[in-house]
Amino acid sequence: MNKESVKLSFQQKLDRMIGMIRLEILNGSRSPGSFLPSESSLAKQFQISNKTVRKGLDVLVGEGLIIKIDRVGSMVTKERKTVRLHFGCNPTLFEDIALSTLLDAFHARYPLIQVRAIPLDFFGHVTSAREMLAGGLLDVVSFNNTQFQELAEEDGGEALSLLEPLEPDMGLYSAAEETFRHNGQLYARAVSFSPVVLCYNRAHFREAGLPEPDSSWSWDDLIGASRRLAAFSGRHAVYFVPTSLNRYPLFLLQSGPGSGSDSNTAAGLRPFTELVNDHTIFPKYFSGTSEDDSLSLFKEERVSMILTTYFGLNAFRDLPLSYDISPVPLMNKGKAQRTLLLSIGIAVNRSSGEKEAAHAFARFLASPEAQGIIREQRLSIPARRESAEVSASQGATGAPAIAGALNRPSRYAMYKELFPTFRAHQELGIPMSVLKEFGRTLKEYWSGMIDGDTLNIRLESLLHGSQK
Repeated sequence: MNKESVKLSFQQKLDRMIGMIRLEILNGSRSPGSFLPSESSLAKQFQISNKTVRKGLDVLVGEGLIIKIDRVGSMVTKERKTVRLHFGCNPTLFEDIALSTLLDAFHARYPLIQVRAIPLDFFGHVTSAREMLAGGLLDVVSFNNTQFQELAEEDGGEALSLLEPLEPDMGLYSAAEETFRHNGQLYARAVSFSPVVLCYNRAHFREAGLPEPDSSWSWDDLIGASRRLAAFSGRHAVYFVPTSLNRYPLFLLQSGPGSGSDSNTAAGLRPFTELVNDHTIFPKYFSGTSEDDSLSLFKEERVSMILTTYFGLNAFRDLPLSYDISPVPLMNKGKAQRTLLLSIGIAVNRSSGEKEAAHAFARFLASPEAQGIIREQRLSIPARRESAEVSASQGATGAPAIAGALNRPSRYAMYKELFPTFRAHQELGIPMSVLKEFGRTLKEYWSGMIDGDTLNIRLESLLHGSQK
């Protein structure tokens, strides 16, 4: 072992002692006025010398957490300062994972760590997060997998140097965490995930005498059922935002680059083009890229089917709505299923001045306690397996389910069967900047402003330009 390795090992042990004692004080395990174990006991516990223990205790004295009393020992201060963390987050987390409740639970467990949630603009999230991390204005930040991909692609991954590398948590679904890896290194802790799914109104299908969607459905089956639903009821049958970054990549996964299909993207998109341009079954395109339109139309029962996620299902959790979910349709019955995967993760600023507290917060959000809260209060899928797979007849902690349970779809557990089909945006092999630009091109195509040949030429040009 060389001197550098010895020095690193020494520093890690010292940091472990300081971090553990600090958290025990901050979470109330060591009460004000209580004494720490003797220096010799701490030296034995952390396998360091008495001199090193004294060095660590001096750090805690400097932080105002303990005071040294000559010939007596080290006492936890009776008046302790509060550690304040700044958490840059997607505004949707308050709905997606019950963030307000999670913050209350964290503050109850760690009364001396106060987390201030700072919502970042959704479309400028990556730029704001990068600048605030670099400026020391954020200790913790949330990313969804597309935002993380965008950050990882900046300057050849140089922007990821702002984030603290993490060790994997074996209790979390690996598929959810994998979306936050770059070159084999994990940079964010997964807290929730979802595939894109087909959500449908069961009553509408029953009234029209149609069988409900299932895993055998192709897009042609969906179009056929949509026309029968529309003819029966006079309402539109299906809606989603075609150019949403969490929708059109599904089409590309199934039919475009990387799908093993014909390189003619326009031909591959035929069923989707037919669908969005048939305004007897699909409402004319609403401007914007928000899913709010599709959720509102579905809640008002003005459409029978939408493409959404488990995050989107939260809009229905308290409504007396007869609905269920199914896998997204197949490109054709001979093709393997591909399902777009979305994830939410929490990252720590490598340069945070409160790094131990920041890690404590990130670990808490992925802990059984926090993940249980997500399972009890939301339809979003917890990233922790044991929390997600609680029986429907039990609460998230294993207790009997309480009255007034969420309006959970009967096929809620369907996601477990879809794991082999999950594909994240990264697996398209298309840079995020190109993917966003292609979304604008698709909007022109589906609006009839350009033809299929132009669509193919533009895509080839975008891909070629990204490879230079």
